[in-house]
Amino acid sequence: MQKISVAIIGWGNVGRGCKRAIAESSDLYLAGVVRRPASLAKHDPSLENTHVVDDITKLDKVDVALLCIPSREVPERIKEYQNLGICTVDSFDEHDRIPGLKKELDIIAKSKKVVSIFATGWDPGTDSGIRAIMKIASITGHTTTTFGGKKGGRSMGHTAAVKAIEGVKDAVALTLANGRGKQKRQVYVELLPGFDADVIEQAIKSDAYFKNDPTEVKFVKNINKYNTLHHEGEVERTGMQVNQIYTAEGNNPEWTANIMVSCIRACISSRDRGEYGTYTFIERPLIDYLPGKTLDEKLEGY
Repeated sequence: MQKISVAIIGWGNVGRGCKRAIAESSDLYLAGVVRRPASLAKHDPSLENTHVVDDITKLDKVDVALLCIPSREVPERIKEYQNLGICTVDSFDEHDRIPGLKKELDIIAKSKKVVSIFATGWDPGTDSGIRAIMKIASITGHTTTTFGGKKGGRSMGHTAAVKAIEGVKDAVALTLANGRGKQKRQVYVELLPGFDADVIEQAIKSDAYFKNDPTEVKFVKNINKYNTLHHEGEVERTGMQVNQIYTAEGNNPEWTANIMVSCIRACISSRDRGEYGTYTFIERPLIDYLPGKTLDEKLEGY
């Protein structure tokens, strides 16, 4: 069986998770990791025996690029790789921008005969699928999605947005439940010397990631005490004499990475059928995400 060639773009927590998930997948192999030019000289033992480059064109043939980079960098990188004839998977998480960007990216994907699975991960992504299944089981009703639980969980998109602000040395943004279907944000920030905390706090609270939720910003000497990779969420739907609850918790980047790696198969299945385009998670058949070449192999154990 010919394996699917995969490139990981970015080497943060999600990129590392993707590398581990690929190693566990007999139908995939890692062509290499693409890092920023400034990062190439940094030694990382986990990248030994791995082809590391600063441009995807320096790798041998790549079927799918996994975009393990901050959300705000994702749209332009998708366009870049689509134009190179490479399929993509990402975890873009700015919900309100998804419909417009999807239409824009779909035009390029169809013209270049590639497939992009866009805005995947666990929410949007698999939670979107869970909400759809719940609606099938309760045709009318009410669905609520709550993130973070009582302890709070790391939001990768929100954390990346804070880290991108000039003057921030390190940060973590936590999401906490704030009533049924609502959330609030708690942000811990370690500043670089010479920067004004009030200016940084205002920049955080006015950012699109934060401005619609109650947000508390705390400045600390060292972020390590507050840092976490844990997250959790709950989806609940009631209606038509059916009550449904889905809960999940775990290491957020590993969680996201596993889903992204499973999306590789949906990319290639769609491409091989000539169904080119840019799709969200729920637009592709669920069976396409499972390993196995034949229907019997995919359905084994189900």
